[in-house]
Amino acid sequence: MIKMGFFDFIVDAFKDLDLEKLLKPSTSIFLKEKIDENILTNTLIKIGLVSKKIEKRYFKDNNIILDIENYFCFSYSGDNDTAKITIDKENSYIGINYKELFAFDNEDKDNENKFILEIKEILFKEKILNEELDKTKEYENNYQQYEANTDNIIEKIECRENIEPYNLFIIKHFIKFVMDKYKEENISSEDNSANENNEDNKNITTNPFITNGE
Repeated sequence: MIKMGFFDFIVDAFKDLDLEKLLKPSTSIFLKEKIDENILTNTLIKIGLVSKKIEKRYFKDNNIILDIENYFCFSYSGDNDTAKITIDKENSYIGINYKELFAFDNEDKDNENKFILEIKEILFKEKILNEELDKTKEYENNYQQYEANTDNIIEKIECRENIEPYNLFIIKHFIKFVMDKYKEENISSEDNSANENNEDNKNITTNPFITNGE
């Protein structure tokens, strides 16, 4: 009888799982334009999210790969964040993950609902959505009438599992809000760069030790 080592046991346990699917975010929002990760990071922090890092290990070609994942959340303490928001600049998408591997389904749904509550607080505060209309379930019952206009922002949305239409409605409003703020941040960054260049040019032309061509 061949004894199976612990590593072989783990690999064997994972071989029939669709890990590519399982490791995908719960919701992936693909954007129409390429994103600047630094500017989007600043945007998320300014609207109240926290930047964190976590070590992740996964299997690839029978090897354990260690990866450092950067993500954003609404919580400062602990690793049990209700959801992790990630940025994939190569594929130009924002990922929202409510569930780690092998979490219970009710825990997954719990985290999704908590995350929706957290982003609704921002949307109410910024007057994107009306809290009173939300309390009367007007949005939930008639969400099609209040959809965010994301035609110029979102290319497509992929969900790992089914998501409630109302929750998706809230997420789309949140993404539109984030990307509107991102554009403002981008314009501000470009203006600052332009001002710095103008100052540099001004310093060059007014330097008494520099003459035209001499």
